Amino acid sequence: MNSSTKFWIPAGDLSEGQAMLLAVPATTKPDRQVYLMQLAQKLQELVDQSPELARTALEMSQEQAPELSQIAQEQPPTQWGISLTSSDSMASLLSRLDWSKPGQVQTHQQTDLQSLLEQLP
Repeated sequence: MNSSTKFWIPAGDLSEGQAMLLAVPATTKPDRQVYLMQLAQKLQELVDQSPELARTALEMSQEQAPELSQIAQEQPPTQWGISLTSSDSMASLLSRLDWSKPGQVQTHQQTDLQSLLEQLP
């Protein structure tokens, strides 16, 4: 993934940071199943860029989001993207999406995993 590419940003009751966490590389609104796969892939690519930094970011969430720390302890790094996507914290955030709206497509810089994880409720 390029550091600057087109992302589909979902509509919903989200802060700007949360919208960036949920943005996926796309030029149009994907259907929900495709979207979840793209989100997991995006998160996995961030993990793969720096597994040790990803582990640190997940473990730093011990107090606020113990399930994220548990992912780092119990899952292999190759599963972290899908595990994050299916976590309760992510489900809470995904429930705020408004699929009846088109969202928007824009170019933005990809950020690091820790910055994204800080956006989880």
